[in-house]
Amino acid sequence: MKTKLLLPVLALLFCSFTTITAQNKASVNSKQVSSMLLKDKKIIVLDVRTAEEFSYGHIKGALNIDIRQPDAFSKIDKFNKNAKYIVHCRTNHRSGIAVNHMIQSGFKNIYQMMDGWSGWSINNLPVQK
Repeated sequence: MKTKLLLPVLALLFCSFTTITAQNKASVNSKQVSSMLLKDKKIIVLDVRTAEEFSYGHIKGALNIDIRQPDAFSKIDKFNKNAKYIVHCRTNHRSGIAVNHMIQSGFKNIYQMMDGWSGWSINNLPVQK
């Protein structure tokens, strides 16, 4: 009898954990990011492209950590886990890797720019070089 009751309780706990984890990340596009950055100056932009890609142009004030470097995750882990982050790469593959790591590491407020630097450029949004 106790076993029959235990399975639904475990399933409920698992679903609750999944929901909490999913709330850590929101998908946004470059136009939304532009608007967010105008409204909240405390948001940190994390650009996970290579240093070379970053040097050709980036969002003003963005931090650059090449996610393909061996020390990338240890650098990210030093950040404030309670701050708000917008994470992007050229498209969304590398940023997805970074966001997944950040979620696993306990970061609370992560926005992934799904159209990436490509979307930012296509929409003619401000670029810093």
